[in-house]
Amino acid sequence: MESPYARTGMEILSRRECLELLGNHRVGRLAYVVGDQPMVVPVNYGILSGMIVFRTGEGEKLAAAVPANVALEVDEIDAASKSGWSVVVRGRAEELSDASDWFGTSLRDADVPTWLPEAPDHIVLIRPTVISGRRLRPLPST
Repeated sequence: MESPYARTGMEILSRRECLELLGNHRVGRLAYVVGDQPMVVPVNYGILSGMIVFRTGEGEKLAAAVPANVALEVDEIDAASKSGWSVVVRGRAEELSDASDWFGTSLRDADVPTWLPEAPDHIVLIRPTVISGRRLRPLPST
């Protein structure tokens, strides 16, 4: 029997595959709501114990996304081959007010990347409720 993905090249990724792809990248797009309007911004992130962690400073992102339901999307696209993958994490964001020893290590010293010269003071954790992903492979030439 032919795979349902053989015709389209689209395949659904397992949770394990999604976490592996997330672990190999460090920049994603965080989606949250400001008032009644959606907002999407890039964030540097890390993964600790299956949860997404990022740093942020004071401002709209922190005020609107914490505590709230959010999504993080990470992808890799190759336009030339019309292939790529996308992983979406949906969950609840919360600020870690006492970050020391939350995971058995100080998050302030953990590898939670930032591109800013000084690490922002606020550490946000996303507890995933749904992790989903898709991969589009190039279709064979006919």
